[in-house]
Amino acid sequence: MLERFSLPQGVRDFPPERAEEIRRVEECLLDEFTRWGYRRVITPFFESLETISVGLGDDLKDKILKFVDPSTGDVVALRPDITPQIGRLVATHLKDHVGPLRLCYNGRVLRYEERGSGKEREIFQVGCELMGLSSPEADGEIIALAVKSLEKLGIKNLVLDIGHTGLLRFLLGKTGNVRNEIEEALKKKDQEALEKAISSAPIPQTIKKVILSLPELYGNKDILRRAKKISIIRKYVKELEDVLILLDEFQVGCDINVDLGELRGFNYYTGVSFELISPRVPSPLIIGGRYDELIEKYGYKCPATGFAVDIEALLDVASTSHEDNKNHFVVIPTKPSLRRESIKIAELLRRSGFKVILDLKADVSLRRERIKENQSLSSYGVIILETTGKVRLIESRTGVSKEFSNLEELLSSI
Repeated sequence: MLERFSLPQGVRDFPPERAEEIRRVEECLLDEFTRWGYRRVITPFFESLETISVGLGDDLKDKILKFVDPSTGDVVALRPDITPQIGRLVATHLKDHVGPLRLCYNGRVLRYEERGSGKEREIFQVGCELMGLSSPEADGEIIALAVKSLEKLGIKNLVLDIGHTGLLRFLLGKTGNVRNEIEEALKKKDQEALEKAISSAPIPQTIKKVILSLPELYGNKDILRRAKKISIIRKYVKELEDVLILLDEFQVGCDINVDLGELRGFNYYTGVSFELISPRVPSPLIIGGRYDELIEKYGYKCPATGFAVDIEALLDVASTSHEDNKNHFVVIPTKPSLRRESIKIAELLRRSGFKVILDLKADVSLRRERIKENQSLSSYGVIILETTGKVRLIESRTGVSKEFSNLEELLSSI
């Protein structure tokens, strides 16, 4: 019987506690984005395959789940990423707005994953996009916002891995037909394979020398001093240096690793790119960077930078209060004639900001035992109505019973 109701591979149900954790983390992030002036947008869960494919990198094009819309016969795609949708939205609806645009979003994305990969298909994603600025100030703001948003969740000991995809695009654009071999060697940081791929290739000597040095251009900010001595990449290094100066001014207090040979999102990002990592989880918490070519694919030339957060990756490291999950009161009338009064009390408490369960047909002693066993049911206690004009509170933490002549008297005692 249970097999009949099994879910497809890579998707799950979320019971109340997990669902509330996800909501709490999403709301904390969105609140912080709003404080920085970012405004929320909502995009559809699926759209035309042709349209969404325009803005996707090659890696995500292979992960699209698609189907035929029975009403039109069109092939539509479940979105594997939200940023391309934001790009389309800006190009089609917001291009006449005075920039820069600061936009944020939350939603689920769905990606095809091979059976046995261990990866979830359904991902809760939250993100920010800053569109209309091509300056280091925009890159610095986005990275600072990413770091400070995680700090709001109580996440400490963050590591910022940062590089410059534009630098790699410039160099690899000079490598001709050995480009794929060089890319693979750089991805694996395999110096031997890199030397083999580049040794006999008709590549200018200056380019060869810089490419061979890339695996060594990794470490703290001091790496940039070495890299600035290489004249052909000095422009890119200076851009990266300017962003790091801004992060100092934002007082971003995480460790920083500079990696000039990192091909992260190579087919998508065009400039400074980054990841935020916690030593407590294996995958990055945030991935982001500059993608100046995306919106132009939808017919509107506009520089942009941003980041995306995998919410579930945060849950094991975020420090958020579980107090929000708790019901503050359970209200129970002991006889039918008190139902109207108990409903009134529950409504008054809710209007005062409390969470209230109203049990119009409850076994009082059983309800008390359940609250003792499960503290998430009530953080203040059970309000029992036995006669008109008399309210009894059984405190959940102590089990002590107290009587009050009215609700206001009860609340003043909390």
